[in-house]
Amino acid sequence: MRKHSWQKLKRIKELRKTGYSINELVKELSVPKTTIWYHIQGVKVSPKYISILNAKRGGSKKIKEKNLQIAREKAKKLLQNSNKDLAIILAMLYWGEGSKKVCEFINSDGKMIQVYLKILRSYLNISNDFIKITIRYFSGMKKNKCLNYWSKITGISKNKFIVRFNDGGTRGKTKYGMCRITVRRGHNTLKLIYSLIDKIYSQILEIH
Repeated sequence: MRKHSWQKLKRIKELRKTGYSINELVKELSVPKTTIWYHIQGVKVSPKYISILNAKRGGSKKIKEKNLQIAREKAKKLLQNSNKDLAIILAMLYWGEGSKKVCEFINSDGKMIQVYLKILRSYLNISNDFIKITIRYFSGMKKNKCLNYWSKITGISKNKFIVRFNDGGTRGKTKYGMCRITVRRGHNTLKLIYSLIDKIYSQILEIH
């Protein structure tokens, strides 16, 4: 069953030809970015609108560069204040167990998850509204037992968890499965964490 009407899909292509960016199409038509991207493949922007679209792309690049510079400056300040140890711990934890593409941290160690969340909340001021919890349990584990454990560890109600079951027949080596912490809209948080990692890395290499 088609998720979007042919009229809407046709409108996507029509607007793209007039220089609409992907983000503008998402906002205008309330269609997921992946759908937009798929349906504009092969659509040629009219020559008179190419410069307009290129300008928008340049603006997006400038915004990213600006946000990265802000992250670097913030990382520098965090490593100079009295709680810099927390910044270092955050960077080292994420460097070892975090994702490079989105702000996600995954581990089976409850203490590690607690420390990571503590720093996010109290040090970076990220509220629970922007924290998504996903747990994965394996064959031989009791779902409710795992849920109760991670709810206690994270301080978040288990009915807000996303739960995955490993149905490949493999028994996990962990006692309560795996816990993934995702920061919603975490692009700038990710930039900050990697700015911390880069600065700490450079400082360590400079030690004689």
